[in-house]
Amino acid sequence: MPEQRVKTLSLMMIALCLGTLHSACGYTLQNSKNPALTKEGIHKIYVEPLVNNTYKAGVENTVYNALVKKISSHEHVKLVRSAEDADAVIKGTVASAEYTSSALTTASQLAPIGTGPSNILVASQYNALLTCTFDLYRAKKDGTHGDYLWGSQFSRTKFFPANTQLGTLGTTSALINDSEFDRTLSDLAESMMSDVHESMLGLF
Repeated sequence: MPEQRVKTLSLMMIALCLGTLHSACGYTLQNSKNPALTKEGIHKIYVEPLVNNTYKAGVENTVYNALVKKISSHEHVKLVRSAEDADAVIKGTVASAEYTSSALTTASQLAPIGTGPSNILVASQYNALLTCTFDLYRAKKDGTHGDYLWGSQFSRTKFFPANTQLGTLGTTSALINDSEFDRTLSDLAESMMSDVHESMLGLF
């Protein structure tokens, strides 16, 4: 009898555990659907052309393209071409897009080695900074903005190498550095949009 009672208790414990696990799984599945999507009713989004408050021409287009690409990858949200057709509108501003030297070397260390003066320091590495702000508003049928829903500022930095070819220093170096800066800004924009997407995910 004691042995039979132990077996019975064991079976009851197993059944209880399975029932608890099943309930827990059901709870998880129910909450895996984002309730805020239905609550806010945001299914269509319009992204306004971004404002560029920097001296870097065209950076607003780089950020805009990265933002549109990221939002387009979201299965529950559709991008539309006008605010009149949208449930919400995103406004964005590029606040800063610049780079500063983060490492120095002597001109004598630039290629060709030994041809430059050893008493002059030049940049061997730069640090790029990209800062943007985004705001989300409910859209009205007349194309104006409704209630404010969300907003935040995002910053990203990344190092990139400076031109280390002495050559015709002062004529080509700036062009090479600017080209590297453009590529770095593109990388920063792509990376930043992941944060923007995650931050807005609670609404989507």
